[in-house]
Amino acid sequence: MDSASIVNKLRAIAGAGNVVSDREELVCYLFNARSRELSEHLPAAAVQPHSAEEVSEILRFANEHAIPVIPRGQGSCLSDNTTIMREQTIILSLSNFRKIEVDPQTLTAVVGPGAVTAEIKAAAAEHGLFYPPDPASFTYSTIGGNVATDAGGLQCVKYGTTKSYVAGLQVVLPNGEIIRCGGKCIKDVTGYNLTQLFVGSEGTLGVVTEIILKLIPQPEGKKAMLAAFADVDSAAGAISRIMVSGVVPSIMEFMDNPLIRAVEEATQSGFPVDAAAMLLIEVDGARNTLDDQANKIRAVCEELGAVHLHIAATDEEAKHVWDARRMSLSALYKKARHRLSGDPAAPIDRLGDELRKLQELGEKYGIIVGCYGHAGDGNVHPCILFDTDDERERAHKLRSEFHEFIISIGGTVSAEHGVGHEKIPYMERQLGKAQLKVMIDVKKAIDPKNIMNPGCMFGEMIHE
Repeated sequence: MDSASIVNKLRAIAGAGNVVSDREELVCYLFNARSRELSEHLPAAAVQPHSAEEVSEILRFANEHAIPVIPRGQGSCLSDNTTIMREQTIILSLSNFRKIEVDPQTLTAVVGPGAVTAEIKAAAAEHGLFYPPDPASFTYSTIGGNVATDAGGLQCVKYGTTKSYVAGLQVVLPNGEIIRCGGKCIKDVTGYNLTQLFVGSEGTLGVVTEIILKLIPQPEGKKAMLAAFADVDSAAGAISRIMVSGVVPSIMEFMDNPLIRAVEEATQSGFPVDAAAMLLIEVDGARNTLDDQANKIRAVCEELGAVHLHIAATDEEAKHVWDARRMSLSALYKKARHRLSGDPAAPIDRLGDELRKLQELGEKYGIIVGCYGHAGDGNVHPCILFDTDDERERAHKLRSEFHEFIISIGGTVSAEHGVGHEKIPYMERQLGKAQLKVMIDVKKAIDPKNIMNPGCMFGEMIHE
């Protein structure tokens, strides 16, 4: 079917004002936060439906004619999750699905996939409630994208990732059928857990049109602290020791020296630029427990040789620290024209090995590598910087070797950004042939014509 016919059908379903077909505007849908080389395929159209029923009509039409469909939020994905791989693709924007309804009686919120995560957090806070997942993009990313990738963030070490808070979903399947899975019940073991199947599926199984989120009571207070170390091993040792100390930090972030220097240069936050590694830690809970939690962590850090320790005296000071931490990527961008990044994770007892290997590979390939991450759960974000084509080739070799090492020690190549198109080469290596086949069989059973975000997660393996 040609683009004009697709556009006319979408206009009939969603209204002419909700369909984008101008070439100049469609180019915008080629970009996402990870974009380096844009797809050679321009979408046939981008449609912005207002209801699950309209989404159902769109998918019935697309399925009948085997037209690819890519659900899209704000484009903040970091693993090339929304790359257009086939001609005549329909971009299905969920920007109109912005409902946020908080139900304090059941500790839940019913939200649309187009709702911005920060707005959900704010709405929950009005009722003294808390939605914990906080990816770095939470001020602009949508909850639909967070669900699609099972997004994490700084507070995962204590509170878990997005999947821990998704209680139910409304999903439009590729054939247009609308299903509801899960709900507001605290316990529900009737049948397979389809809710969790769709969380992290990256738009490859259907379109999520409504989400029921679990909320928890807002902690009474928080306390933030900074601990700097003369070497990476001491910092890694402190992380492991803290995690078995009886105190579970709500946040425990790691920054290495190149990143410390880049952030300090950009923000003038007073970070110790001579430190080899730094931990940014926050504890929360009842106010009368905060000093005790912080002192236990301080004692561990002092025992492991911390060269600098500071506990934030005010909420404003703590906010300044976390704002600086969230500047990590933009600070590193200024150090080189290009970068490769990622979101691998290792078992917490192998974090030191993970960090040492990254330093070792940076020296081996002569490439500057900055690293930050969610230290408490072993999840790091290496930033491999380069300018020239020769450095680009070495950077790709470095990252590939690092990912292979991560898999060899029982880790994962993706802890919170998803597979997208970027990590397809590592799927079989990490999962094994049998498990990968099960996943592909599930995809084929739900989406036999492979119209939902084709190429994402499985690439050409879907045809084998």
